[in-house]
Amino acid sequence: MRWCIWVLLAWHPLLSVAAPPSVAPQAVAPAPVAESEAPMDSLLTEDLIRALRDPFQLPTSAIVKKETPKSELETLALKDFKLQGVISGPRKIRAMLAGAGGKTYFVKVGDRIGVRGGKITQITSDSVRVTEFYQDEKGRSVPDIYELRLAGELVSLTKKDEDKQ
Repeated sequence: MRWCIWVLLAWHPLLSVAAPPSVAPQAVAPAPVAESEAPMDSLLTEDLIRALRDPFQLPTSAIVKKETPKSELETLALKDFKLQGVISGPRKIRAMLAGAGGKTYFVKVGDRIGVRGGKITQITSDSVRVTEFYQDEKGRSVPDIYELRLAGELVSLTKKDEDKQ
């Protein structure tokens, strides 16, 4: 074992304890670096790296936040509702809707309805207007307007507007 340490110290210059006193360390000037060969460390700072998007994740604009339904009205599709009648009073107007299971719901303007996050925007004497929003391919929020009529039909008012143009 002793002879291994002696061999390593004698033959390996970095492990040698006795350095010649005449050799003084000299400062070596770094070679000039061309601008095209600049190290990536100077270009990519830690803040910049953290700000870059992960290429394996969807962009935040494409992520749709799914909220849990707050009422039974938000668990059924809009096509599953039938308008049964409209109740009007001196100050309020409400609509009576029948769901797919035959359950009756009384709704007012501002209530959420449907699985696509629709909102009741208007109640007239023979219809209920619902506005839903969806994201188009550019990430913009686009309204989609539907009308539940007393005759039991669901009509898309947005599609009619597109057909006229």
